[in-house]
Amino acid sequence: MTERDPFAHRWRRLTGLIVKESSQVLRDPSSVLIAGVMPLLLLFLFGYGVTFDPRELDVALVVEQPSSETASFQSALRNSTLFQVETGPDRRQFERDLTLGKLDGIIVLPANFAEKAFRAEGAPIQVIVDGGDPNTAYLVSGYVELLWANWLEQEWISRGRPPLAPSVQLEPQVWFNPEISSRNYLVPGSIAIILTTIGALLTALVVAREWERGTMEALMCP
Repeated sequence: MTERDPFAHRWRRLTGLIVKESSQVLRDPSSVLIAGVMPLLLLFLFGYGVTFDPRELDVALVVEQPSSETASFQSALRNSTLFQVETGPDRRQFERDLTLGKLDGIIVLPANFAEKAFRAEGAPIQVIVDGGDPNTAYLVSGYVELLWANWLEQEWISRGRPPLAPSVQLEPQVWFNPEISSRNYLVPGSIAIILTTIGALLTALVVAREWERGTMEALMCP
């Protein structure tokens, strides 16, 4: 017996085992479903059913004293694709809806909004959010802050005056996933998780089937 015979014998056993298991998988519909259909279904669910991108945030806009400035800000808020806006004169009529989760936030434009809108001490608006959902609260406050900055800049330009430059100006640049879509982050990670889960599930299923059919002892024989 040459030195290569044991390796050839092992390779023949491994090849026979691969052929046998492949034939068994093709004959068993449940294995085909688990190995082929289930990963595609899970990937579809994770890719399109799970998302962290809020497309429409329900907010209430309280205008205590209407003016041309409040009308302009309200128009900018309504033209945004991120908000569904409900308007009213008093914040108390929206506080219950915020508590019940029907609203994601309340934006209050006080009576002196037109007077303080273009001063340098800060934004004369109030944003009320529900701290029970920190993620949504952070998104609402962040989007309102960006909307306010864009609206203020456009108002300064329309008035023919340069906008007030902040002391520190951040210009973030996203190289990967520039649209910041959570689906582009979820799908690659979901592929690894699904393949790992399906591999363990198929292995457990094959081993259990071998013990049930009594062929595990034959595989263990030299």
